[in-house]
Amino acid sequence: MLYITRREHFSASHTLHNKNLSKEENEVLFGKCNSFHGHNYYMEVTLAGEINPKSGYVMDLKKLNEILLDKVINIVDHKFLNDVGIFKSIIPTTENMAMVFWKELKDVLKADNHRLYSIKLYETEKNFVIYKGDE
Repeated sequence: MLYITRREHFSASHTLHNKNLSKEENEVLFGKCNSFHGHNYYMEVTLAGEINPKSGYVMDLKKLNEILLDKVINIVDHKFLNDVGIFKSIIPTTENMAMVFWKELKDVLKADNHRLYSIKLYETEKNFVIYKGDE
């Protein structure tokens, strides 16, 4: 089994706010993240698979790049995440974002010789999440 990874970048803003909680409860739960703010995110998408003998690739990374741009980056880059359709019903935490991105990518990145293995989403240089689906 081989693992290939494509790294992408996007910038977006959000507020962390639970509409079922009071203003005070949200301030306690989310602190300064309850206010409007933004991040420069990095997303690493890893596929697990076998080399296609015809191409020598697990997947052409140019094609992977096109899919990531179409399904994720162009939707979230320079956007207020709370207003983006794929996050309308959830709080756009990094954890939730990784799970939503997985849902958007899982089927389109499935092929005879590879599958989506993980999404690693950096909110900051020091804070990131890794999601590997419903293992």
